[in-house]
Amino acid sequence: MKKSTTGLLLGSALVVGLSGCATSNTNTTSSVDKPWYQHPMVCGLAGGVIGGGIGYASSSESDEDTGAALGGTAGAALGAALCADTPEPVAEPAPMPEPEPEPAFEPVTLQSDVTFAFDSAELRPGAASELNQVASTLNNNPEVRVTIAGHTDAVGSNEYNLGLSQDRADSVRSYLMSEGVAGNRMNTVGYGEERPVATNETDAGRAMNRRVEIMSQ
Repeated sequence: MKKSTTGLLLGSALVVGLSGCATSNTNTTSSVDKPWYQHPMVCGLAGGVIGGGIGYASSSESDEDTGAALGGTAGAALGAALCADTPEPVAEPAPMPEPEPEPAFEPVTLQSDVTFAFDSAELRPGAASELNQVASTLNNNPEVRVTIAGHTDAVGSNEYNLGLSQDRADSVRSYLMSEGVAGNRMNTVGYGEERPVATNETDAGRAMNRRVEIMSQ
């Protein structure tokens, strides 16, 4: 091999090998751990020499220098690339599971069984079954708070009926507490005759208005 060709070959290999070495320094930990013969610079030089020799041997006499230079450059680049550090793939974080929706608590209106006799705040025997269901629902949903609203018919003064409706709400609250529902989860309010659900002109309508409603907050 001619001296000019040898110099060109080694120069090309050195340039590409040094380029591979500089690239590998971006991950110094991996490069230091490698043996010397696997360093990108060494691999580049070796690849350049081998590639240049192949290019020189396979070229015609007039193109020996060009073939050696091209072969050396390609071999050096390939050698440096083979020994360069390969970054490890970064695992993507697993998707967070979507939180399960909290069970909804439907407002409960108690006006069929939980009604009261005229001028009375005492629970009737038929109210127990419906109130037991409400207590079970509340005990199974400890995060739910409720408002217990008492109502009356329009007989009597408004002031008197406000007090009577409050007593009815408190009566229901006391029963639910006896079934295990915490008292601080239940707010009571008396509306008197202000919110009728039926006419106060008939006995049947007034009986429906003497009621208690339980609603989630």
